[in-house]
Amino acid sequence: MTGIWPAVLTPVDAQFEPDPARAVAYYRELLRDGADGINLLGTTGEAMSFSADQRLRLMKAVAAGVPRERTMCGTGAASLSDAVRLTRAAAELGFAAALIMPPFFFRDATDEGVMQFFDRLLGSVGTIRTAILLYNFPRMSGVTFHPDLVDRLLAAFPGSIAGMKDSLNDRALQREILARHPELRVFPGSEEYLLEAKSYGAAGCISGSVCLWPRLAREAFVDGSEEAAARVRDDRAALTGAPLISLVRERVAQARNDAAWNRAMPPNVTAEIARLQPARTQTDPAIDQKGHSEKRDPGKRVRKRRKAIADNGEGRGLTAEIDHAGERDAEQAFTGDEA
Repeated sequence: MTGIWPAVLTPVDAQFEPDPARAVAYYRELLRDGADGINLLGTTGEAMSFSADQRLRLMKAVAAGVPRERTMCGTGAASLSDAVRLTRAAAELGFAAALIMPPFFFRDATDEGVMQFFDRLLGSVGTIRTAILLYNFPRMSGVTFHPDLVDRLLAAFPGSIAGMKDSLNDRALQREILARHPELRVFPGSEEYLLEAKSYGAAGCISGSVCLWPRLAREAFVDGSEEAAARVRDDRAALTGAPLISLVRERVAQARNDAAWNRAMPPNVTAEIARLQPARTQTDPAIDQKGHSEKRDPGKRVRKRRKAIADNGEGRGLTAEIDHAGERDAEQAFTGDEA
């Protein structure tokens, strides 16, 4: 399980139900067009806007129409029982991996709370062949899978966790986890630094925008083409002006000549509507858990990031690269962290 894995959109019909026919046809085309696999029902797929039953129906339809060994599925949920149900289904359907975001409502969750969640989840699911990937996206979940927490999870559940997707796109975090656990498959959440990620052992990337140029991204990562990597970087940087999911929906709708792809699950809206209103101020729950709202100022975010790590005793070995990684994360702002 390596290479380029688009975190795919979920097409929805006029009743705001997942549209399996559109989904399966599109996902199969992505696999033909250079993607090594797909990430179903991730953030770009708006998984948390669907009920567990809706997600299960789509999972079954995709399993019947898309190569299951090339499909990973987001199975995280705020509800432990939903997460168990979805993860068990991913295994029974034969998907390559289950990508699990920790519970995301209680932003003051402790490492011990995260350990208890995974203890109940993995204990309930039992031994499965489907790989378990941790989903590190603190802007959405409020939880960071920092290296010491990853150490604890791997020690507590040997053989269960195969890797991690890092949508924080913290190169220092990725390097540290790979240094401690080189057997893990670590996937950055962005295609903007494919060659750098490959150089320190990343397995590929799982990105919400890489569906727009999967063949080019594969040429960069697999073949090591610097020209392709530069083009991917430039193309990704040009996705501005609205939230990422809306922009990707717009591009896919245009490419497929099918306006239905613009339809998003509320509260997401079309790119056209998003451009008419100012972006909401974003907070980073991994840094500010007091509900304070502040604009994403790179310098302030780096300072607060350093303080948070120092206060929590997290991220040993990360200080050499913390300024660079923190500044890059801060610069992502509203269109932001990769989904």
